[in-house]
Amino acid sequence: QSRLHPHSPTMKSANDATTSSISGGKGSSANDDSTSPKRYIYTQVDMEHFKHSSAHKELLGFVSAMGKGLTSSNNTNSSSPHSYNNHAPLNDLSPALASLHGSLSCMSTWIDPNTTDGLPPDKEVKARFGNPVFRTWHQRLTERSGAIIKCLMECHGKYVNYNNMESSETAPTKDEILKECSQLGYQAASSSDDSSSTPTDHEISSKENEIITELRCYLHDAFGHPIRLDYGTGHECSFIVFLLSLCKIGCFNWTGGAGGGANPTSPEVIGHASLALLHAYLNVTRGLQRDYMLEPAGSHGVWGLDDYHCVPFYLGACQMRAREQWQQQRQQTEKKKKLEAKESSGIGTDTDDDARRLPDNPYLPESTTVTDPSDPPILDATHADNNDHWDPSIIHNRPNLESYRGTYLYLSCIHFIQQIKPGVPFFESSPMLNDISHLGNWSKVMAGLLRLFEGEVLNKLPVVQHFVFGSIFKANWTPSRKGPLEAPKRTFIGGPGGVEVTGGMPVTRAPWAK
Repeated sequence: QSRLHPHSPTMKSANDATTSSISGGKGSSANDDSTSPKRYIYTQVDMEHFKHSSAHKELLGFVSAMGKGLTSSNNTNSSSPHSYNNHAPLNDLSPALASLHGSLSCMSTWIDPNTTDGLPPDKEVKARFGNPVFRTWHQRLTERSGAIIKCLMECHGKYVNYNNMESSETAPTKDEILKECSQLGYQAASSSDDSSSTPTDHEISSKENEIITELRCYLHDAFGHPIRLDYGTGHECSFIVFLLSLCKIGCFNWTGGAGGGANPTSPEVIGHASLALLHAYLNVTRGLQRDYMLEPAGSHGVWGLDDYHCVPFYLGACQMRAREQWQQQRQQTEKKKKLEAKESSGIGTDTDDDARRLPDNPYLPESTTVTDPSDPPILDATHADNNDHWDPSIIHNRPNLESYRGTYLYLSCIHFIQQIKPGVPFFESSPMLNDISHLGNWSKVMAGLLRLFEGEVLNKLPVVQHFVFGSIFKANWTPSRKGPLEAPKRTFIGGPGGVEVTGGMPVTRAPWAK
């Protein structure tokens, strides 16, 4: 069993990130009394500091890099660079991330009543939102998060010099390493004994403990609130912050370099790894949302993309844009071949594009261009769907949603909405997504969703006010207050006569609610 060592590349890059943030910068003294991350956003004044902070820039840049990694021109040499293979989800991961993927796979089974320690919802509870068994589920997360994080860091440290090991005849292959790390991550999440497969506290330095503590906080906040029994884009953002922090300490790479400096993690690595991890993450959160009926957090609710998420739609749109780019490149190749073959005949290839107006929406462009339907089809024997041109209206094709939801993240998100809101017209359940489906290409969708993430998630005080900052994901301002505000103690429950009781938050009713 490997151990965390103070001088391992993983811990060195993490320690460097921690030391640089603690040693200087405004507001750094706020972390001196404890190693636990703290809130820094309480008022609109704090919000303005956050908008202009390095943390805001890093987080937005990381999400943008996810998309750029999928749409990068460096991906076009692959036969199908846009495809995600759900039968081989570890292909684009590092050992550390394979361990995390294994842990997420295990966490998705915690709610399963058919497992020995499953936590199915209490059917006797009469509540519109929020099954209290989720509190037990979340308590299990807090109990096992230390083992989950230590395991992924150990996997990184164990194979950090794999490039030097690869030449050995006895060295395991990358596939074998990823499978091993995934199994270790699964075991870490399945064991209630935090010390069974991880080093004891005296083997870990105080700096290492600080890093683990910070990562645990982000992971705890990534799956919903155990008191309010809700989930929203703020919790989703905590998972993105968790991934950003892992990237900054080098865990996205096979080699020991940290995410920045002279050996940065490429957008291609970030994009494809994030795609695999978000599929695994959504398997967990969708189970929580569906079975525990977690309340949509915040006041946006149905007026957003869906009740809970934003980033998966953006990354899914980027994946569809990558597919679109790949098709366009193949199409240009086919046209070039035809032009060369028929050059003597003088046949042209000019086409006229149709433009159409779109619904008035601040995140959608006023008009876009529709691809010419007379373009020749793209032939590819590897994936049958590569022969079809899919514009954003593909979401209304139910057979395709069912067939390709395991491959394309955007289609998976739409399919889940239709699952949890059966019988509701899509234009009523998801008006913004319905408007987006009228766009003519995925480039417009991708750009609009990134603006929406910044404008409606990162720049909204109700969403980010519960962010915590530490020494990896750090705040560089002095917060307006020192102590934390208490979270609401109650959520939606069935009161006398069916009256809804809230924790002080006004109810935003869905347009289809009776």
